[in-house]
Amino acid sequence: MISKLARIFGSKTKAQEILLLVAGLKPVVRQGFYEYELPQVEQFCKENEIYLVKSGFKVHLADGSNYSNKGIRLPVTDLRPGMFFVYLSLDQYKAWQASHFEAAGKDKELGLLLGYPGCCVDFFCKRFSEQNPNLQLKPTNMFTNLTKRAADQVLLSHFPCNSDCVGSIALGKKYLGLIRKWDRERAEELEKELLLLRIA
Repeated sequence: MISKLARIFGSKTKAQEILLLVAGLKPVVRQGFYEYELPQVEQFCKENEIYLVKSGFKVHLADGSNYSNKGIRLPVTDLRPGMFFVYLSLDQYKAWQASHFEAAGKDKELGLLLGYPGCCVDFFCKRFSEQNPNLQLKPTNMFTNLTKRAADQVLLSHFPCNSDCVGSIALGKKYLGLIRKWDRERAEELEKELLLLRIA
């Protein structure tokens, strides 16, 4: 299941997010895609009654990585390559609302709409900056472990306020439970990789 969705969305992590959205565990999902990737994503959303709103800007990633937290916002007409953000939801209003919050720089409202714990949203708003774009913490458990997100091995899509954040761990457990239900192989892969990092 996850591998099949990954062929459309470009990674297993993005595929997980779609699965969580469709299952009702996430109200809105925000993902980045280059223009050439969008047609198949849009087609999937149309076929599965998922509302998709595309950002009115694109982002040129500063370090060339798809998992970069740092980028330059560009107008759509700019010829430089850049990713569009898309906001996906089963609720059309929420998809538009997420787009609006991002465009207006309302990080707190966007984070809460995406379903992140309030404590983590506050942490992000206080700590994130152009000089400090990576808020990844040393992991103490597999559920909040972000150390292998660039390798497509992660459960959360937000920065936990601390590695033992109760709200983030609860989400991670809930997400892993659903992934296990639909794709046992992927669940076992995540458990193995994220637990190995904890031991290391």
